[in-house]
This record gives sequence, C-alpha cells and structure tokens, in this order.
Amino acid sequence: MSDGKRITFSDIAHAAGVNKSTVCLALRNDPRVKAATRERILALAEELDYRPDTRISQLMSYMRNVNSAQADEVIAVIRFDEKAQSSKDELPLFREFRLGAREELHKRGYQVTDFFLRDYQLNFSRVFDVLYHRGIRGVLLTPPTQVLEIQGVDWSKFAAVTMGYRLRVPCLHHVVCNHVKIIRTIFERMEALGYRRPFFAYRPGRDKNVYRLWTTAFYGEGRHFPHLERIESYSGESNSAFLEAVQKAQPDCVIGLSYNFCQALVDKGYKLPEDLGFILLDRHDGPEGITAIDQLPSYQGRCAVRQLISMLSSSDFGLPENQLTLTIQPQWVEGRTTCRVSNC
Repeated sequence: MSDGKRITFSDIAHAAGVNKSTVCLALRNDPRVKAATRERILALAEELDYRPDTRISQLMSYMRNVNSAQADEVIAVIRFDEKAQSSKDELPLFREFRLGAREELHKRGYQVTDFFLRDYQLNFSRVFDVLYHRGIRGVLLTPPTQVLEIQGVDWSKFAAVTMGYRLRVPCLHHVVCNHVKIIRTIFERMEALGYRRPFFAYRPGRDKNVYRLWTTAFYGEGRHFPHLERIESYSGESNSAFLEAVQKAQPDCVIGLSYNFCQALVDKGYKLPEDLGFILLDRHDGPEGITAIDQLPSYQGRCAVRQLISMLSSSDFGLPENQLTLTIQPQWVEGRTTCRVSNC
C-alpha cells in the first residue's frame, strides 16, 4: 500500500522489472504487451495502490489524438452494400449515417477507407486479417441490410462501433435512435393536431430487425394517450392488402415505416392531408415536404466516430464486457401531409 506518496509509472516499472513505456501500455490494456506481463503489471499497480492523475491522463489522451491525426491513422468503414452509390441495398438512413461518420473522421484528421464485404465474398475473417496487416485498429461497421452475426474474427485487435440493432453478434457498442421517443413524439403531435385514430403500417422485417421495438412502442405508448379512440396496425407490403386494411380501419392518420405506404395511398386517390394524414418514420426515406421524423442519422454517425476515437485513445480493444447503447433523440419535421384536423 502507498504511504501517502503518489505512485508513479517509475515505481511500478521498478517493482516489475520493466521500463516505463511497458507500464504505460499495460495500464492501457494495449495488446502489444504480452498478456502475462500485462496481468503482472496490473496486479502490481493494484498492490501499490496506483491511482492515475486525471489531469495527466487527459493531457496524454489529447496528445495521442493529435499524434493519431498527424500520423493520418486510417479508420476502416465496413460496408455491406454494393460499390455503386445508387445501390438499393443501402437504405437512405444508413447512407446518411455513413456520410456523417466520414465527415467527422475527416474533421478530426483521420483517413477513411471503405471495405466492401462483397469484395471478400462476405468472408469476415479474411477482411479483418487484411485490416490487421495494414495496421488498421479502428473499425466502423455500417448497418447490414439484414440481421447478421459475424463469426471467426479476433476482435482483441480492434476497437469497433456500429449503428442500430441488426448486427446481433458480436455485441459491439452501437448508436441508435430512441424508438420509444419517436412514437411518443408522434402521439404528442397527433394530439396537438387533433388526430385520434392512428394506423401504423410497416413491413414485418423492419420491425423484427429492431427487436420489434416499433410495435412495442406503438401499442405501449398508445395506452398513455387517452385522446386516442383506437390504434391499429398493418404488417405487410404497400399493396392492395394494405389499402383494404386502411379502408376497414378508417384511420385519420397513417404512420408509415416506408414512403411506399404514402405513395400507395396517393395512387389510390387519397388526398393528403384532406382525406388522411400521413407521417413518415424516416425523413430520408421520402421526398421533401412529407411530415416525418428525423432520426438524425448523420449525427448518429458523428457520435459513433467520437465513441470510436475515445476507444482508440484509451486502447480499448476487444469486445466490451457491457455493451454501450447511445440513444439519439429524434426531431419532428412539419410537412404538408398533416394539418390541424379542424382545418383539413
């Protein structure tokens, strides 16, 4: 135990029989120090009652960030879509996430390299081997098009962050928009506008991919708004079955998880908002002017980068013991497809 004197790296290095740089790396859990040596140094630090000086730690973190930027450290962006920018595999929400992340990385002085998994026949082990041999430590995974599990990767060599819930294995730190807050915001605005019969339309996979958070929030939050006369939902494609469900339910406002539902209503002859209100759950999925929710995917991308850089600066490599979920609050976007019911 300490006698009141602050324990330094030199004290730990002397006790361990190593140099100060090894102690510094070991206390940051840097994988360049052998596991046995790292554990021995950590045990000695605990025995000697070592406590870091927070001011020095902040300064060193700053210097590492500056040095990383000056050295143009490369961050890998793992992409699940095709190389063509017009690919339909990449949802607009995911594209905005990626672009926001790239903007933040460039602002902070990092180089960015895209790695398209389809160039590697979706062989995750192979692509991460390439990253390791190129000296790339930071990985940002864009959301996959479907629920996915990544196997056969030694994550101890990387710091990684992703977006959304579709990457199920491994459990990485991720950034998402708050689904409950989205639905609550919609119900609050509907109450102010006078809508009383919401109808939620979605494709089954879009709900299942997020642990059914959309429908859970829709029905759960609906109980807390007594002005609502009834709430109903439709799971399927934006086809004749959807239009029949709308005709049967007679809602006064449709909440759509795809712009295709709005287009189907218009093609059928509904006038929006005179006949029916429409709210799109992703502003980037439709044209300008639609009443919608902005999930702020570009901001999500920037937040994911900040988390990743923080992990790199503290040598926080490998899978987290506890997955961090950073939730972003949505924004309401007023548009022409809703109005005050008394004025419609």
